[in-house]
Amino acid sequence: MGELIKLEVTKLPRLKLIGKELRYNMEVHMKGDNRIPSFWDKCFADNTFSLLENQPDFVYDNSYVGVMLDWDKGDGDFSYIVGMLMKDGVSVPDGYFCRDIDETDVAIGWIKGKNTADVCSTAHSLTEQALKEKGYTCDKMNWSMELYNCPRYTTPDENGDIILDYYIPIDAY
Repeated sequence: MGELIKLEVTKLPRLKLIGKELRYNMEVHMKGDNRIPSFWDKCFADNTFSLLENQPDFVYDNSYVGVMLDWDKGDGDFSYIVGMLMKDGVSVPDGYFCRDIDETDVAIGWIKGKNTADVCSTAHSLTEQALKEKGYTCDKMNWSMELYNCPRYTTPDENGDIILDYYIPIDAY
């Protein structure tokens, strides 16, 4: 079970989200058909990140991200993007998804747990609950993001715990 150990509110600058897109049904996902782990495996296998990492002047953060968005199209589907946050001027590789993320205020929850399932399954609800307790409101929930920080996420601490950074846009603070 994940645990929120820190909540930070900050401004995220204007960025580009670039990566590969998986689009599928939220209801199917909530019933246990989680295609996201195998999509990550596919992105690692096909070197999705190398074309982005080879543009170091345009990398905003060298962490990989998983971003959920576009669930407001009325079809019950949502998009999950595996990729990186990049600066303006980046060259978008053929076949990659690209979305501008406007400058926005965000809440970042640090979610600690023993494994990916622990942190990812609770990250949204724990972060959303904490930001509401602090008096913030979600900004129409246009997107939410898992940022896999190195080494917090990639290297377990002395107790075997990892930490996921979970972002939710909020109304101005």
